Amino acid sequence: MKMNRFYLLILLLLFAANIAYAKGYEVKRKVDDYTVVMKIDRNPPVAGENHVSIEVTDASGRCSCGATVIIEYSRLAMHGLPALRYKVDTELKRNRYKGTINLSTAGSWNIVIKITNAGKTAAATFTVDVE
Repeated sequence: MKMNRFYLLILLLLFAANIAYAKGYEVKRKVDDYTVVMKIDRNPPVAGENHVSIEVTDASGRCSCGATVIIEYSRLAMHGLPALRYKVDTELKRNRYKGTINLSTAGSWNIVIKITNAGKTAAATFTVDVE
């Protein structure tokens, strides 16, 4: 009887560890000469604050750390609600651009990552379903 409880306890601990280390939302796009990987700390993203991490690499796979990266996110007008449009600057930390977006409502949101480097601008577009 005690052995069954021990196995049950081990099983519950493994299950809890799996939930604790669940991966966030991650998407990848190629745009011009860049590969853009956007990670959101929650999967699925939720209404409210979500922390975003963006990796921008050039064609050779190296960080484009000299670029300026801006996050623009918007939602189309719905049932008497106006369209929403926001813009957030990012900060470079450890070869990743980090920012916080505040998705005010559930639904489908468009996120555009704008990368400006050496006078040229590239934009990677993502669609995210928010709960």
